[in-house]
Amino acid sequence: MSIKGDYVSVETDQFEGLTTIEHLRHCRHRGGANELTLSWRRSIRQTSDRMILDLEIKTSRSGGWLPSQLVVLADDQRIELNYFPNKACEYRRGDLYEIGVFFLEPAPCQLRKLCDAASLKLKLYSAEKNEHMLLPEQFCIQLQRQARQFYNNAFDKTKYTEAVTGVAPHTEDDSFATHINRREKRYRSLCSQRLILGLVWLGILGGLCLIPVFSKVSLSSSASDLAIILALLSSLIWVVPHVQILWIEQQKNKECPRCHHRAIKLTGYRENVYQVRSVEQIVNDRLTGKRKSRQVTVTDHEVTQDFACMDCRHKWTRSHISRGF
Repeated sequence: MSIKGDYVSVETDQFEGLTTIEHLRHCRHRGGANELTLSWRRSIRQTSDRMILDLEIKTSRSGGWLPSQLVVLADDQRIELNYFPNKACEYRRGDLYEIGVFFLEPAPCQLRKLCDAASLKLKLYSAEKNEHMLLPEQFCIQLQRQARQFYNNAFDKTKYTEAVTGVAPHTEDDSFATHINRREKRYRSLCSQRLILGLVWLGILGGLCLIPVFSKVSLSSSASDLAIILALLSSLIWVVPHVQILWIEQQKNKECPRCHHRAIKLTGYRENVYQVRSVEQIVNDRLTGKRKSRQVTVTDHEVTQDFACMDCRHKWTRSHISRGF
């Protein structure tokens, strides 16, 4: 895959004679039980050139929420875009995903109308549910800005230059990215604190252990107990950041490492023998009823798990050693 411009990606399939240009970002809106994701795409073949607005709907409603039409008001000019399902509905973790497209025809002219509009309003209709969803103003502004960026990178670099050089407005995705950046900074800071406090705790514990060795005054039993209690309490300065680090790592394990969305799916699972070792275990003797020690053989396995993100399609692998017992 090659990158063209700053906002789009270009992928060419020579066997199919297809060139696909996609915007690198998308617009997302969460309302009630539905979550909408819209993104721009251009599909070029030798016989056709189609401008497409992709739509993905994630809903927790029973029976789903199937759209039928998207109505756009561009400076009071009404544009009706019919919905075409692109994939069969599928369930992921209790949510129903519906993926489809809207075609903007003719491609450059319809897109120019959306880009040139001083006022843009969007309303999504569902004939099946006899409902509609009015998309918020901030969402429309973000979608129009991405349309201008797409037109500049995919059609004419002399148009809408302010969209590719100006500062983008603050969006919900930007807030999510800011949250992730803050969490990563917090994680690194906690790791440093844990290391420093761990060294401090080891110094305190070592000092308490060396006092009886170098001191001429022997400690009484009560003083020894007090020293042990003090050492245990001092360990709390290391435990606090350690617990916070474990909590952050648990949250990160539930997310995609690229987009940080919780839309991961386990696609593969493998176990291979890592090592065979002998360990000593305490068991009950069936004849005498007494506990005794014996050597047993256990097998450790290397577990490999393959994951895929259902949002950004990123794939990755995690591995760990599973101890026998």
